[in-house]
Amino acid sequence: MKWIIFALAGIYLLFCLYLFLFQEKIIFRPDLAPKEVKLKPQIKVSYLEGLEVGRVNKHSDITIFYFGGNANNALQALNNLATFPYNSVTLNYPGYANSKGKPSQKAIFKAAQIVFEKFKSKKNIIIGRSLGSAVASFIASRYSVKGVILITPFHSITHLAKLKYPFCPVRLFLRHPFPTCQFIQKSDAKVYILLAQNDTTTPPATTNKLIKCIKHLQKIYTIKEATHANILEFQETWQKLEEFIEELAKGR
Repeated sequence: MKWIIFALAGIYLLFCLYLFLFQEKIIFRPDLAPKEVKLKPQIKVSYLEGLEVGRVNKHSDITIFYFGGNANNALQALNNLATFPYNSVTLNYPGYANSKGKPSQKAIFKAAQIVFEKFKSKKNIIIGRSLGSAVASFIASRYSVKGVILITPFHSITHLAKLKYPFCPVRLFLRHPFPTCQFIQKSDAKVYILLAQNDTTTPPATTNKLIKCIKHLQKIYTIKEATHANILEFQETWQKLEEFIEELAKGR
């Protein structure tokens, strides 16, 4: 019996060591983000301190900042945001698509601040999808913004890891916790949430935990039949985003 216990203990320790050593490869998937995407002519792409930035300038006093999810080229979202009557800005995180550097929580937050500082306008609306929900919340905790829209958000990477690996003490060794809750609870901005009905990546357990952290939650809307991966492919998603943005822009 003893050798069985020792063997199981060894497997457990090795698995936890694997999570510790390879957490960057598990959390960040720039290898799945396409380097090139087809963009509308009005979308301008430039580079800011090695970061690939996409912009649509509508000469508005309102700017929409979009922070994308993992394994995505964030510039693609501008094809839809370009139809709105407001400026829109996004970036590919360090190491994603054509942006230089390596992804990490510190690098991504710094990149978001660089882009926000450069292109912010009189009024700013922040959108964050999945991993970007933590980035959007980080920006909202440090700047006064008109509102925040979170798409398939999570409480924290720490919480997601605990849900997936309840037997490992992930909190002790996680280097990139992305604590969405910690940031959003510091913001006085109005918050809207869009969820996917069939989301197994950021399940209801983590969303419900996050909701408790939000001071000024306005609306929660679920896109039926959508998954975590394809929520932006639904026309209804963009219709709701437009509705939320208009409410924020008009100050309702």
